[in-house]
Amino acid sequence: MVTWAPLPFDDEDALVSLAARCLAADGGLPLAADPAFLRRRWQAPGTTTIQGRDHDGRLVAAGAARPTPATGGVTFCGLVDPDVRGRGIGSHLLTWGLDQDQPVTVETESLTGPAQELFAARGLRQIFAEDVMRIDLADGVPDAAWPAGTQLAAWSEAHAPRFHDVYTAAFRDRPGFPGWTADEWISDLTEDDDFRPLWSVLATLPDLGDAGFVSAAVDWIVQVGVVPAARGRGLGGALVAEALRRMRADGATHAWLDVNVDNPAVRLYRKLGFEHRGRRARYQLR
Repeated sequence: MVTWAPLPFDDEDALVSLAARCLAADGGLPLAADPAFLRRRWQAPGTTTIQGRDHDGRLVAAGAARPTPATGGVTFCGLVDPDVRGRGIGSHLLTWGLDQDQPVTVETESLTGPAQELFAARGLRQIFAEDVMRIDLADGVPDAAWPAGTQLAAWSEAHAPRFHDVYTAAFRDRPGFPGWTADEWISDLTEDDDFRPLWSVLATLPDLGDAGFVSAAVDWIVQVGVVPAARGRGLGGALVAEALRRMRADGATHAWLDVNVDNPAVRLYRKLGFEHRGRRARYQLR
């Protein structure tokens, strides 16, 4: 028996515990149980929430619909304790989430098979999906050969615009490319306290100039880009391996990344030793 109440979330410990139980069962984005991450989704200004508790008062289900100015609607996310699944609780949460009288995007950081089936049954279509991958660095870093003549430069204030130029050349043709200015993109990276300049590397080739980059943060490969003319030479793999070497030298024991399910780079990451640890996704009504 679950008792539902549309109440603000003031019991952060209970929400973090619920998110951690879901993450342990489902995999997915490791930040999904981080208190700051959850606050941005359950306590953002204008957010409406619902919570379900069992007969002992334990939080076993939670949902939040937060304003999303970019879409002119709201984004819904929900959590159901693994111990109480299969009882229609997820369906109840989704019904609440979709009944918002405005366009709804449904997001999950830990997509499961049953959730996919539920979303499809409700007429939702997937508009975004990324695989979450992890590599253990305890036994070393995979080898990856550099193209002949490659020169490297670590991130610095002076080099940052060059990183942005490569980022733009590498990603401008991809769907959803945001077209950020250099100032916007650089700020987005450097304002993250976990960003590590010395792990973030720009690669220059003799015949092309600046040709690829990798950016990294604590426990994360944030982004890897190679300009079209330099692809097929192994540069992307060498950049990732270089970042991992630098991370490990500074004491890191593992690293994560996420990659779009349509991105062929997923094969490269598997070859380097990254393992699938879940999937995150977003859905909208057809």
